[in-house]
Amino acid sequence: MRKLAILAALLLAATARAQSLDDVVSKVMKEYGGQAAWQKVTSLRESGTVVPMMRKGDGKTIRFWQKPDKLRVEIVYPTGTELRVIDGDRGTRNGKEVAGDQLESMKQQVARLALPLLLVEKRASLHDLGTKDGVCTIEIPLSASLMLTVTIDTKTSHILRSTGKASGLEFVVDYSDFRRVNGLLFPFAEAGMAQGMPTANTKLDSIEINAPSAQPPPAAK
Repeated sequence: MRKLAILAALLLAATARAQSLDDVVSKVMKEYGGQAAWQKVTSLRESGTVVPMMRKGDGKTIRFWQKPDKLRVEIVYPTGTELRVIDGDRGTRNGKEVAGDQLESMKQQVARLALPLLLVEKRASLHDLGTKDGVCTIEIPLSASLMLTVTIDTKTSHILRSTGKASGLEFVVDYSDFRRVNGLLFPFAEAGMAQGMPTANTKLDSIEINAPSAQPPPAAK
């Protein structure tokens, strides 16, 4: 009987955790504009300014994301232009093929562009890491070698941070300045870090959803 009672208690605890995670994801989707609306998003075009920590001069950036795994990021600095293109499992930087850590970091950026939708698409594999001080932490497996962790404010249901880990490297983005575009919620400010060191702050001026004029990013050659 005692064993049955312990088993029942464990099952109830597991169910409570699952319901808690479902509740968190549901509230996030509601706050960000709703699952139905996000599932209609096929592309995002974002423009703004990048303030780098490791070079002089701010850059003007345009990011174009296309569902499910294409991204083109162009940053025009006073001293040159950086162009990153990711298409599935292939990526280029300034026209040159990338692999390893660079490719993994670019894959993380693709995943981060539509985080609310990612929570729904990966719901079956999400791992609840618990809630502390009003912040819920959820682990999202992206692939066998790539993991993304998000922290969520349980009061606002805002995603405050994403942490990508691959090959022993850690890439962090903090989100703020939340605004609505066509009913969907987006962070217009991002603060990036790599291995605990600040890399760049990005401030967006505009976000276009399913923009007719937006063209798919060219495939990585």
